[in-house]
Amino acid sequence: MDNSILLRGWLITFIFAVLFAGCNKEDDLAPDFKELSFTDQEVLDRLPDGLLASNDPKAQECVIMIQEALDMSAFQDNLEVPDNAQRLSKKASGDTWSWTFSYAGETWTFYWTYSEDSSKEYWNMEIQHGEGDRYDYISAWEMKDGSAGEVVYSFNWVQLYDEEYIDYVDLHMIFRWNVDTSGNYHFDWTYEGNSTEYEYIMQYSIFINADGSGVLDYYYYDQLFYHMEWDAAGNGSWHYYFGEAEDSGTWSAG
Repeated sequence: MDNSILLRGWLITFIFAVLFAGCNKEDDLAPDFKELSFTDQEVLDRLPDGLLASNDPKAQECVIMIQEALDMSAFQDNLEVPDNAQRLSKKASGDTWSWTFSYAGETWTFYWTYSEDSSKEYWNMEIQHGEGDRYDYISAWEMKDGSAGEVVYSFNWVQLYDEEYIDYVDLHMIFRWNVDTSGNYHFDWTYEGNSTEYEYIMQYSIFINADGSGVLDYYYYDQLFYHMEWDAAGNGSWHYYFGEAEDSGTWSAG
């Protein structure tokens, strides 16, 4: 997939996210409605104060990259019901709800399913344009104790507009997190590729230990591009890779 297709994918995603963004209509939801417990602030609160307060440009860049990875998980907000959506039925089938959204003469129907077992909760969302086929949009699961979870954004839905986007069927953005019994936190954001030449287009992989120390790795087309690590006080080091070129350095906590 070339860069022009990648750019179109981001543009369509942005337009769609803006179109359907909105607050949750809690008063109109069934009593057993559940939401993901993951929050960005939970991750940021684990970072050492010395890292957050450092004036070193590389320390600040490290924090910005963590925030960027968290920002990219914002598509999970689309699991909520927008204010301007209309509920068609309380329960369409089992634990599935549906809503319609109309804009500029076009109509979309959302099918949202919630289920659970003894340890996990599951969410799934599909989109239908007019009377056409349903396409995958977002799926997610989370441990009931909040210790781990995953949200998958599928680009499959862009075929609503044109079948030329058939190449997007195997293209996903995936956000994962987990906390082990010692309180060490790991999350990653992956923009999967659908090519035999590479596994993913971009990936942020971030570990934050219970004491606040941590590691950040940024990959681009399967290649490690940036490595950063810091101690519990916020002092850190960085290593930049770009083909044959490399650079590295350290920073001090603030």
